[in-house]
Amino acid sequence: MTQTEIKEPQFDLSKAAQSILDVAETLFAHKGFDAVSINDISLGAQVSKANVFHHFKSKEKLYLAVLKQACERSTAALDVLKSEPSDSPRNQMDHFFSSHLQALLSQPLSTKLIQRELMENGEQRGKELAEEVFSDTFSKVIDLVRHAQDKGMVRQDIAPPLLAFLMLGTNVIFFEALSVLKHIPEVSFASDPKQFSSATFDVLLNGFK
Repeated sequence: MTQTEIKEPQFDLSKAAQSILDVAETLFAHKGFDAVSINDISLGAQVSKANVFHHFKSKEKLYLAVLKQACERSTAALDVLKSEPSDSPRNQMDHFFSSHLQALLSQPLSTKLIQRELMENGEQRGKELAEEVFSDTFSKVIDLVRHAQDKGMVRQDIAPPLLAFLMLGTNVIFFEALSVLKHIPEVSFASDPKQFSSATFDVLLNGFK
């Protein structure tokens, strides 16, 4: 498979609604949910507070919409794979793994926003986040793994959700630790995400004894 450029997912939103989402994402990522007001968002998006509530009903609904958009951005490679169904499941998994890391690194605000939510409020709102934000995306990655498993490219005794979690989690850890990793001697992959993706995928695919 040739490396396909990751494009921004297309959301069916008005220009005003998209502007509200983008401003809210920036503010929430930098300050957190509690420190951002609807007034801050309306001023940044240059719309009225009534306009914000017209599109998103409440601050909580807006926040969940921002998180969902951030999550979809980080896994946009899954949509690219749909246009290349003839490629092997192994190559699809490899492509998604490297593209997901690329998306995390190229969309730091989205990534930091998701990390902030998981670290600070995950226990309090875990059920809501799972159902409204992360479930659909995680299910798509599970389906990708299960397809490879059906073709005999992944061991039958491995639970697809576990491998999906390892793929997503490994990339998130790389993003989180990058500022430290790049200063540690012998960690050459810190400056080469493609090398990291290739080597890590090989370990995940073949394991080690």
